[in-house]
Amino acid sequence: MDKKALIIVIVGILILAPVGVLSYGYANYSSQIYPAKNPLAVKQVIIPYNQKEYPISLQSYLTGDPAVDLNITLRSIYERATIIIGDPSFKDCKGEACVWRTRTASELGATIGALMGRKYYYEALMKGEDNSTAAAIASKEARARVDVKYLAFFPKAMIGIGRIGNKKHLLVMLVGPKEGATVNRIYAPKPGVLILEATDEETLFAEVLLVKTIINSQVKG
Repeated sequence: MDKKALIIVIVGILILAPVGVLSYGYANYSSQIYPAKNPLAVKQVIIPYNQKEYPISLQSYLTGDPAVDLNITLRSIYERATIIIGDPSFKDCKGEACVWRTRTASELGATIGALMGRKYYYEALMKGEDNSTAAAIASKEARARVDVKYLAFFPKAMIGIGRIGNKKHLLVMLVGPKEGATVNRIYAPKPGVLILEATDEETLFAEVLLVKTIINSQVKG
């Protein structure tokens, strides 16, 4: 093989290899999100909100206790976090569903941001900063480490190959009617991943409220 042909082959490999990895990740996405096995335990919870009641299933795939799964997943220390707020069609949409999804995404983002900032808040206090300064530092550090994305090709590929959703990079995903939700449930299919799935937007919002309640240790078994 002459030098020119060798260069062409090498360039081709360099181009095709990443494409192959991304294609594999995209094809493998569902297996990282939807467990093939049955949950170790299931707890049914009813959340009252806005004069309605929302039945939600808490499923455990990690420890056998759904609340423990959730606390372990969200309270672990991560280098980064990604929140998938929904299908790309939510970018410019209008209507009641969009209003609900925006509210849900905002509530979830604030919750994850606060959790991601804890480490930096306590570090600042240890360095002698006052509460307000420590809180400002924590907020800045959290914003730099939390990404908010739509469920497009590239995030799916990154999830599929395990770059997002692991012990260093937290993944929290909203799955509603537009994303193919079939049941109202919250579960952590593996370490570093938390899924909130609901068949309607109001229930999805209620699930975020439930997550906040659990991590504040207000839900008892």
